[in-house]
Amino acid sequence: MPSFLYDTSASIGDVVFNADDAGGVGWYLVNLDGWTGSPQGTLAPVQKPRQAGAWSGKSYSKPRTLVLTGAMVAPSKAEARDAMDQLNEAIPLDDQILYVTEAGLQRYITVRRDGDIIPKWESDCACTFTVQMVALDGRRLAAPLTGMTMLPQSSGGLVIPYTIPYTINSTVVSGTVALTNPGNDTGSVLLRLDGPCAGPWQVTHQGSGPILTFASSLTLAAGEYQLVDMDKKLALANGQANRAQYITSRQWSGFDPGPNTWSFTAASFNPASQLTVTATPAWR
Repeated sequence: MPSFLYDTSASIGDVVFNADDAGGVGWYLVNLDGWTGSPQGTLAPVQKPRQAGAWSGKSYSKPRTLVLTGAMVAPSKAEARDAMDQLNEAIPLDDQILYVTEAGLQRYITVRRDGDIIPKWESDCACTFTVQMVALDGRRLAAPLTGMTMLPQSSGGLVIPYTIPYTINSTVVSGTVALTNPGNDTGSVLLRLDGPCAGPWQVTHQGSGPILTFASSLTLAAGEYQLVDMDKKLALANGQANRAQYITSRQWSGFDPGPNTWSFTAASFNPASQLTVTATPAWR
């Protein structure tokens, strides 16, 4: 039997590697090629005629190919048979999430099986297996981060010039959400605006500068909300009806590596208006 990656744990579907399941079957992660590297790009240089060098446009990441090698040890031949059925179900042809934990950091990626699952039986109850998978979006993601803000305001506050000044602190709402992406790639951002809120309203990614603006004709009543998926460039009323036609400035922003700040403004102030930003850390 090959050596195992005891310092790395992984799971997909109902299979958890480097652990025994409820039936006493031991699952082991032998190798996971393609996880630690970065997918190749789409760069296609074209040689300049009659001179040195080449031309090329932008390069984008191709899908990430992953090859998982594992091992399975069962208490009996019948349980080994059932375990292989479980493995076939855990890695289907459609989307499935693969979770990988390294040095205490859990990340995940959405994969599809792109090859056969063929076990190599070492005995009646033990086998190794290899399966190739592909992640159409090659980014490795971590648990989303969330922040919330109301519209910016400042109220109260007073300094009375006694011999010893007496201060009444003011209430300040910045109207911003600050989150930090610990990864090295741009992650996805989901906005949720809860009404009441009168348009036009804007969300600005400070620093990089993109401003997403909704028209004055879009007004949210109490109990209504607007979802904006920056990655997919979608705007949905109450998470369903398309409201993209109300966007007057289509400047989408992502969760850039390092600190990020989004500011929230609207045409008129309402203390019940609320913006929630959910951002997903990403690694190449």
